[in-house]
Amino acid sequence: MSQRLLPGSYEDLFFRAQRLAEVGEVDQAIDLYSRLLERLGRLSESVLAHRPGLRNVQLRASLELAGLLQSQGRYAEAIEVEGKLLQTHADRSSLWRRDLAVLRMAKGEVDQGIRELQALAEEDPDNVWNWTVLANEARIDARFAESQAAYAQALAAAGRSEEAKEDPKTLSEIHFGRFRLLRDTGDRDGALAAWEEALAVEPSVIRTVREVYQMLTEAGRYAQAQEYVARDGNALQAGLQRGIIAQWTDHPDQATKEWQDVAALDPMEFDQGHDCWAEAVLRLGDPVPVLQRLQPLLRYHGSVRLLVLAGIAWAMHGDRELAQGLFEQSTSLLQRSRPAKQKLDGADWRLLTTLVAGEELRTALKPYFAVVERVFE
Repeated sequence: MSQRLLPGSYEDLFFRAQRLAEVGEVDQAIDLYSRLLERLGRLSESVLAHRPGLRNVQLRASLELAGLLQSQGRYAEAIEVEGKLLQTHADRSSLWRRDLAVLRMAKGEVDQGIRELQALAEEDPDNVWNWTVLANEARIDARFAESQAAYAQALAAAGRSEEAKEDPKTLSEIHFGRFRLLRDTGDRDGALAAWEEALAVEPSVIRTVREVYQMLTEAGRYAQAQEYVARDGNALQAGLQRGIIAQWTDHPDQATKEWQDVAALDPMEFDQGHDCWAEAVLRLGDPVPVLQRLQPLLRYHGSVRLLVLAGIAWAMHGDRELAQGLFEQSTSLLQRSRPAKQKLDGADWRLLTTLVAGEELRTALKPYFAVVERVFE
């Protein structure tokens, strides 16, 4: 029988805050975590030294509060919370410094964040993760030369580390980051090689194969894309992409058949690809099945992509206000991401224009999307 927590105790406050966060009551969770940390902060060092369990509660509450604040775009507050760990848990200061640098970059202080990550990596050149985080963050900020150099240092450090050699996830993380870097710089063949290297050391990388065949499809390498689609064990993702490739290669009947097959599946039985199910259904022209399942999909598998598709579904259904509300939620989340985006992808605008009837409605929704106007003479 589990031990019951004393109401109002430190542990009770922690688990109450944790439960609030789990059910989406973020503001209440933030308030409760903050109250807990304030109380813990009033304890003397001697009390904490004799009760190591409270040190752990303080650490977990600080990290979870910082994570919630970050998810809400409250970066300055997150920095303040995690910054206190430099004093209360100084034995892991390099980890906190790395986290704080990433938070500064999310806040918009990109140059400072990069400098801090670079300094941290140079202080301990054998730390693989310091180089890897620097490489990832530089790539996100399109500092490709710096990213490439940091990945090279990460690989060199991994080669010197017995621990890294025994941990396939370390090498796979580096190679998968290199895949994204090479993809972003247009070196698709190099990107494919890096992805295959990541997969060779960590089989679970196959779950990211969707990024590979999307890259190839966008480049018009349809036959090669199909080879990677065939390696995707997720029927939602693979079926949607087969349909897209069929449509782009002038096989509309085959595209419809692929999307019908995806639409017939139960998306809740899958652990990823829920946006693919929604998109396949919408491409068939009827938004009702998506709207009927929208609440559980967003609750358990919510993502920016799914929010955008939900907005398109309501637009297809003729409800402009609901569509606008979902697009506003989506843009708000994108503005807090790295790199920050002010508008939704132009590709989703093109999808919307093929599915939503009515010029007036499309005109009202257009400002939410990054649309490149072309003028032909």
